[in-house]
Amino acid sequence: MVREEEVLKRVRAIFNTSKTSASAAANIVIGNGDDGAVVKLNEGLTILSTDMAVENIHFRRAWSTPQEFGRKITAANLADICAMGGWPEYLLVAVAFPKDYLDDLEDLARGIAEEATKVGASVIGGDLSQGSELVISITAVGRTLRAITRSGAKVGDVVMISHLPGWSKAGLEILSRDLTHASELSQRALMQHRAPQIDYSKYRKVYAALNSATDISDGLLIDSGHIAGASGVALNLQSALIEKAEGFAALQQLAQEFGTGESSGMDFVLSGGEDHVLLVTTSTPEKCEGFIEIGRVEQGEGVLLDGKVVSGEAGYQHHW
Repeated sequence: MVREEEVLKRVRAIFNTSKTSASAAANIVIGNGDDGAVVKLNEGLTILSTDMAVENIHFRRAWSTPQEFGRKITAANLADICAMGGWPEYLLVAVAFPKDYLDDLEDLARGIAEEATKVGASVIGGDLSQGSELVISITAVGRTLRAITRSGAKVGDVVMISHLPGWSKAGLEILSRDLTHASELSQRALMQHRAPQIDYSKYRKVYAALNSATDISDGLLIDSGHIAGASGVALNLQSALIEKAEGFAALQQLAQEFGTGESSGMDFVLSGGEDHVLLVTTSTPEKCEGFIEIGRVEQGEGVLLDGKVVSGEAGYQHHW
């Protein structure tokens, strides 16, 4: 029998030794360990975002290590803050877990701390509870001087992405269909699905040039639809631009390796979520170094591919 206090002590020790940015650390008045955390947030705007991961819905323990899905759920939260032009500073972590998961809890905490360290964010509190399955909920707090929303796209804007989505979806295909995954491309897809690699600093460098932005968590078509709907415009994506982007040929090759004809590189790009690619529109694309142009903002509504209306259903959404 292990008491909750003992588990919390071990987990807090991991979070308390993770690297926090100097500015974030300086603003912590009361940190992890009290009834609540207290931070000074006097300058700029505060952004808050919450994301939850449920076992057998968002991940499977048989497919990923505790450290990997600790990183994955943390990345989802950090990406949401970054997609609004902010920088993450604090995290609150709540975990419900079955008894047989107790020995893995510290590895989960290490994964969360590892991803948080990439942006200098600090875990300042949370909660633990026993549950029938593993559930992880993280609330992220960040700051910005100017919030970038989905509603700022302008007709004539260039549509761009930080990097090509689809690798996480390819990894999910490999795991869910029990496909052979010996190739280098398959391993790349599996790594991206289990714990996405995100260049957060790349996002930060282009904030001043963006009119609108969103995190691609559900798929390029679905999330393009979010910007189109919020801004009252149409996003016309161009397949030729997508196909010539770095990484597309590799995704196409991987789809061919599957050998079923059910997937293509374009399917992965359009419907793949959880890579946490930053989707943006900008009037000054030359200021978005390293971003990939994939289309234009036009008058109208919805999402188009090569001028033709496409369904926004290709991607991942919960259904009840």
